Amino acid sequence: MLETRPQSSLTIPIALSVLLLIMASCGVVPKDYPRDKPFVWDTKFHIEGNLSKEDKEVLESQLRSQLDDSMRAKTVYKLLYRGINRPVLVNPPVFDSASADRSVIFMTALMNKLGYLRNSITYDPDTTIVDDGNRPAQHRTTVNFFVTTNQLFRLDSITHVINNNELQALTDASKKNTFLRKGDPFAQQLISEELNRLVQLYRENGYLKFGFEELSGVWDTLNLAILRPSVDPFDVRFLEELRRRRDSPTVDLEIRFRPGYNVDKVKKYFIGHTTIFPDYSVVDTSGRVPTVIVYDSNFTFVSYRNLFKRKFIAQNIFFRKGDLYNEKRFMKTVNRFNDLDAWRVVNYEQLPRGLSDTVDIELYLTPNTKYSVTANIEGSFNNSNSIILQENLLGVGANVQLINNNFGRSANRAATTLRYSTELDTKGQFVKTRQASFTHIVQFPKPIPNVRWMPEKYRDNFRTNLTFSLANTIRNDFFNLTSLNASWGYSTQWSNKSAFVKFPNIEYAHIIKRDTLIQFLNDNPSLRNVFPENGLVLSVQGGFTVRWGQGKSSQIIRTNFEESGLLGNLFDLKIFDSLFKFVKIDFEYINNFTFGKNNLILRGYVGAGFAIKTKERPTNPQLPFFKQFTAGGPYSMRAWGIRLLGPGSTLKYRKDAPIRFGDFQLEFNGEYRFPLTRLWGYRVASCLFADVGNVWFINENPDFPNGNLTESFYKDLAIGMGTGLRFDFDFIKVRLDYGLKVKNPTPEPINSQFQNKWFADFKPLGGIIQIGINYPFAF
Repeated sequence: MLETRPQSSLTIPIALSVLLLIMASCGVVPKDYPRDKPFVWDTKFHIEGNLSKEDKEVLESQLRSQLDDSMRAKTVYKLLYRGINRPVLVNPPVFDSASADRSVIFMTALMNKLGYLRNSITYDPDTTIVDDGNRPAQHRTTVNFFVTTNQLFRLDSITHVINNNELQALTDASKKNTFLRKGDPFAQQLISEELNRLVQLYRENGYLKFGFEELSGVWDTLNLAILRPSVDPFDVRFLEELRRRRDSPTVDLEIRFRPGYNVDKVKKYFIGHTTIFPDYSVVDTSGRVPTVIVYDSNFTFVSYRNLFKRKFIAQNIFFRKGDLYNEKRFMKTVNRFNDLDAWRVVNYEQLPRGLSDTVDIELYLTPNTKYSVTANIEGSFNNSNSIILQENLLGVGANVQLINNNFGRSANRAATTLRYSTELDTKGQFVKTRQASFTHIVQFPKPIPNVRWMPEKYRDNFRTNLTFSLANTIRNDFFNLTSLNASWGYSTQWSNKSAFVKFPNIEYAHIIKRDTLIQFLNDNPSLRNVFPENGLVLSVQGGFTVRWGQGKSSQIIRTNFEESGLLGNLFDLKIFDSLFKFVKIDFEYINNFTFGKNNLILRGYVGAGFAIKTKERPTNPQLPFFKQFTAGGPYSMRAWGIRLLGPGSTLKYRKDAPIRFGDFQLEFNGEYRFPLTRLWGYRVASCLFADVGNVWFINENPDFPNGNLTESFYKDLAIGMGTGLRFDFDFIKVRLDYGLKVKNPTPEPINSQFQNKWFADFKPLGGIIQIGINYPFAF
């Protein structure tokens, strides 16, 4: 992360904004276009039919995808092409009526698949000659496609006639799950989904070989009953039925076996022998003598190196000898082994036994590399030119991680990380901060202890997590902090939801205060409980996330909860004298709107912590400093430095309050993201953003006047805006944001006349540059 106030030379984001305005005002430039020939300049669709504006946009997108390759005009953005950033039409194809005719054929087929059986599609090329005298004349051809949908055919009656008593019974029993309903469009996709549903249903009930090709849908747009000789052609009801069929055409659909279907594929199978090769490798196992062991009378293990426990593998196979073949359970087994990092490749064979109704299974599991090591070097620069406090901090860090993908021979994933970092102050003290940490995490791919009462949909993706970390942070003028964290927890995913719980979560911090922190606490005695010599958290943590939506709008909600101190009341131990008691909750909502290649992200966040009195802190209870809410930096209010916003509308010099925090936070963010160009093959994008928020103390704090939450909290909201660049290197996204203060509730006292005033002391070149990794709001 990097935070600095730029000098006059740091004007890249401002120049970027100017370039974006120029780009938006410039027209498309053709490059390498055919000389003296009409070329495809643009394609436009004119859709007539009883469709909403949104439905027409969707249909146009579908029709555009059916254009012949020789009808596609490709526009890209070229950075600084001919001096400016402009959209460029690259190698536009020569217009050929044959290509347009093929496009009409493709689009007509699409309309038929969507249920518009009476559609009409024509086209009209319009060529305009542009000659500026400097380059060869351009014969720009805009191809206008005129699409008339006419009436949409809808399903009237749907019947399933399966020439097999058992399959017919399965079909009838599952009709509530059908994809076809009376009144639905007569669309190929719906019919295909229904056929796929039936195939899956049959395969889940023993029919191993049954395939899509054994079924067919027979449809008819004419009600033969009205053609019976006994019907009077002048009967009013007859005429009304003919009119209804013309104005609202319908289709009668019957799903049946395809003529000449393969009888051998309509056969039920049961599971026979299951043979597992847990450490299979074509190269490593050649020439080795395997060990063959029959386990639990259900499985035969053929092992070459004894890398895995047989009990663990057997627990993750969801079928047994004699079971009716069920493709859902079979694929669940395959996907389960694929999801575990212990195996690199999972292959299988299903071997029916001749004419019998038994199928033998062979699973070939190719192990992944057991150990892997990664090392990273990281850096940051923080230049602060506060009127009172000036410092240049150069941060350098390194970490190395060892991953064991098969810890305990049961596909448990263990990760051990060592990290060391330091901050060097180029003014005054040389070494400002040093930090060393050790972290060890073990993830078990199952619930421990095994809980059979848990519903299967939760148990399938269940993880048990054990975490231990130890860290020491020395900031020469502030503190020497030693912290320890240990937790046991669970996480699971199902459908579009995920949840986690940690119980217990133990955090212990021992702090040795240095002169600056001692002075800070002397000046702000209300915060002494925030920085105790010994702080203990014994908590329960939980979180829930749900995602939904796709296409033009996708959304996510996250909520987290933590409670500390409840268990401490059950034990009268001296160590619990330093226990913090509190309840902390937060809620986050993100909505991602998609407009072609552009995105608008809106985010809201609120969090609160409520401290509870203890024996050691009978008055003025506070959250510990490592549980406080902070604002500012590359992932929060980007027009402010890290932990330099708030609380409320407090006026303090930075030397008197070098860090800012609170026990309540409210924040809103909006960011519009759009692509720019490619540099050396990597995507470069930009954004425009606005941040609104602050942190507060819930209760009045005499050391921070106007820093507590009140009914007029909205007056304390800070507002920032800015722009930025995003460099997508595939494996990582590097983000450069430039933030400007629009409304500042916490300026230094010398600038108090600008407090909470819009665009007061607004300096376009006086913003803050933030460097971050990945996007500021995780989606």
